[in-house]
Amino acid sequence: MNKTATAINIWSGSKQMKGLGAALTNPTELSFKKGNIKNHYPINFRGVQFVDAEAAYQQFKTGNLEEDKKLMTQIIVVKLIKYPQLFEKIQDNGGVAWLEKCAHLVVHNQHWEGVGHQSNFICCLIDAYLLIAKTIVINRDH
Repeated sequence: MNKTATAINIWSGSKQMKGLGAALTNPTELSFKKGNIKNHYPINFRGVQFVDAEAAYQQFKTGNLEEDKKLMTQIIVVKLIKYPQLFEKIQDNGGVAWLEKCAHLVVHNQHWEGVGHQSNFICCLIDAYLLIAKTIVINRDH
């Protein structure tokens, strides 16, 4: 684990940490088009194939923030399971402690932006990471 990992802004324009911030955000197709990541991150969510996590979110969002946060967490879980290298990068940089220092600052979207727990997006990312981490521990112990 890299205990000295620098906090980053997780968004499509991020070039920090070789594009990790651009890969961890939901609109990865936008990250790709901006040249900040070299891979695509399509996901299958609720039986539908999407170009990225943002497309899945846009398809199913309700407009109710609490419901949308649950949805966002579910989508991120699917993404981190499909792309375990992203989960591992979070883990390598310090896991939850690292994410709590990261930001999601994009275009003044008050529902999702902020630093650490002030960002609903970062909170969803933390929750998704923890759900997967717990599953790994349970599976390892059994």
